[in-house]
Amino acid sequence: MKTKLLLLIFLGFLTANAQNTYNLDWVMGIGSNVDLTIDQGDTVIWTWGDNAPHTVENEVGNSVETFNSGVLSGMGETYAYTFTEVGDNRYFCGIHGANNMSGTITVREVLGVEENNLSAISIYPNPSSSVINLEIPHNILSGQITVFNVLGKQIYSDDFEPNSKISINITNWSTGSYFLKVVSGENAITKRFVKN
Repeated sequence: MKTKLLLLIFLGFLTANAQNTYNLDWVMGIGSNVDLTIDQGDTVIWTWGDNAPHTVENEVGNSVETFNSGVLSGMGETYAYTFTEVGDNRYFCGIHGANNMSGTITVREVLGVEENNLSAISIYPNPSSSVINLEIPHNILSGQITVFNVLGKQIYSDDFEPNSKISINITNWSTGSYFLKVVSGENAITKRFVKN
């Protein structure tokens, strides 16, 4: 039971790390080009850098999502918003106007695993007692491989290039299940293998 609980926590950890958080300073006179490009599901946090009252609000008619911080005033105040719709979101400070404090958050569609071909990565033999091999297709960009045990502890990490064949010596590892996470650009996939 304890192992299953740890496994669920670990899988939750991997899922939670799929989204990113971006921080933007929000101060009087910052300008009209406070732009950012993010993925669906990412969060933007605006942090007040002065004691003046400000808002962060979408520009009606020029934003695919509706958000409004309300008036906040105080150094270090924050407003966070998670974007879920693909498209442009013009925003501004309702107190100081679009010429002094504004920008655009562009939200990109998150490519699924199939679209990035990460699912074409193969691990063999599985299970194995000495070596696992990983084949990276030629159309996948360079990235990183990380292996975690069932407790979520990272035990291996390495970078890879396109069209790579990687062998990982697992002879001295404990028997049991492991999770191999492959990250390439903005995409990631996790595969399970067994050391016997």
